[in-house]
Amino acid sequence: MRPSAVALARLAALAALAALYYWLSHVLTAADRPSSAGALLATGPYMAIALAMAWKARRRGLAILLWLIAVGALALGWPLLRDNFAWIYLFQHVGAFTLLAIGFGRTLGDGRTPMISRFAERIHGELVPPLARYTRAATLAWTVFFAAMVAVSLTLFLAAPIAWWSVFANLLTPLLIGLMFLGEFIIRRRLPKEFRTGLIESIRAAVGHRRQRHDADLPSLSPGAH
Repeated sequence: MRPSAVALARLAALAALAALYYWLSHVLTAADRPSSAGALLATGPYMAIALAMAWKARRRGLAILLWLIAVGALALGWPLLRDNFAWIYLFQHVGAFTLLAIGFGRTLGDGRTPMISRFAERIHGELVPPLARYTRAATLAWTVFFAAMVAVSLTLFLAAPIAWWSVFANLLTPLLIGLMFLGEFIIRRRLPKEFRTGLIESIRAAVGHRRQRHDADLPSLSPGAH
């Protein structure tokens, strides 16, 4: 397989795995009854990520010890988690969108550079007025979207049947995010061709720029550097 085909296959596999995860999460949550499988699905992926991070930590022994303590705490509180695992999903859903809303929204204050404007500057340098207005408006739109997701999620979880919230959080959320990207893409098509870089490309550029700065800041290990 060619590199592009391999990347496409990996992307398709990840998408299928994510779809399966969200579907199982919905089925178990909508049932609205205690479930060890639901609790395991809610905590398992994050504990696996935490274990991988602990294994790569500088103080591996301490990090793994802390991970084991966390596993012990989960084991002790398992009956409570099993009976209320939907709250874990709520904290994950609301927490993620709250952080995104704050992260994007705080860059809209006076004297600050909007989040998407920062990404665009990595590619285009100093922004011309039309692009600056667009990236600021896009940052505001995403901020409102993230805040609306939090509000709807909390409202449905607290005031509606759990199945309704599960449909929104596990099934509609990926679709709504996709629609936001689609809407942003359609609006961006009105910009001059040279300014049509999307959010994902801009984020990649920003990450690459930070990696370059990090590498540049590392002391050289060549003999002439001393």
